[in-house]
This record gives sequence, C-alpha cells and structure tokens, in this order.
Amino acid sequence: MIASLILVGTLFMPAASLAAPPPVEGTLSVEASRAGGGQDASSDQFRDAAASALSAKGFTLLDGADHAAYRMELLFSVSEVGTGSARATAGSANATSGGVAGAVGSVVKVPLPSRKTHAVALEKTQLEMRLRKRGEEEVIWRGTAVTVRPADTQGSTAADLCNALIRAYPFQSDDVIGVP
Repeated sequence: MIASLILVGTLFMPAASLAAPPPVEGTLSVEASRAGGGQDASSDQFRDAAASALSAKGFTLLDGADHAAYRMELLFSVSEVGTGSARATAGSANATSGGVAGAVGSVVKVPLPSRKTHAVALEKTQLEMRLRKRGEEEVIWRGTAVTVRPADTQGSTAADLCNALIRAYPFQSDDVIGVP
C-alpha cells in the first residue's frame, strides 16, 4: 500500500528535480576570463562579443552579476599550434590627383596579385560558455566552440566563436562546435 502511494505521488509530483530549461529572455550579466584564471584585453573582447550576440538573441545585458537574473561565464583558452602559410598582401589600390605640378589628370596605382607566401603563427582558441541562475552554482546551459586561426585575428575570432554558440542556444549538446 505504501509503495503504491509513493508511486502515485511521484507520478503527479512536479518535475522540480529536473534542471530548469534555459531562458529565452531576461536579464543577463557576462563575465569572461582565461581558462587558467585571470583577465586581460582578450577577456574584454570575448565579453563584448558575447554581450553583442546575447543582446541580438533578445537578452537584456546588465553590468554586475548581482543585478541580473542569470550570469553567463565565458572561459577561453588560446594556445599556439604552429605556423601556416598565407598569401602575401599586395597592398591597397589608391588614386591621387595629378602626377606633375600644374598638370591635369590623376595617377592610379593598382597592385597586382602576388604568388608569394609568408609564414603566419596559428592559434587554437577554445571558448566555453556556462549559464547559471543568479546565486546558484548549477549550470543551466553549456556550450563549447573551437577554432584555429592566424594569431592576429583575436577580435574576429571572439565574435565568431560567440556567435556560433549563441546561434545554437538553447539547444544543449556535449559536442564541441568547430568554427572555420
């Protein structure tokens, strides 16, 4: 008799023990740091890129984790993975007026493509986003993305990784998203 009451009670009990579904709107704060700890200029780039992607998704961004209903934690790592080859830049086209003082006309300089290449340093950048409700440690949503790109493209790398993860939100997957 007691066993059947327990069974009936669990069937009609609300699913409070299940993890809450990720929100699709609300207030959110964003914090970024390196996976090993610490913050630097790259932290600001990742935080700004995530804030832009999240606000485009419909969230209202607030400064400070104490004011927002949710907090998005960004953990990123950047490591050198070797070198690759890239085409040498040919320069930029430009036009100037007059080639000789007092003459009428203009000079146009058009760079021609080059077959030359040069070595560039490559970096592997991995970003993990973790969404938590304010004051709680349980992760509501998690996503991870990775890319390998030239070392001098950190700003666009941060934006591309954040956009790829937020584009998949609120879908939950344990797979790592590869970003070209």
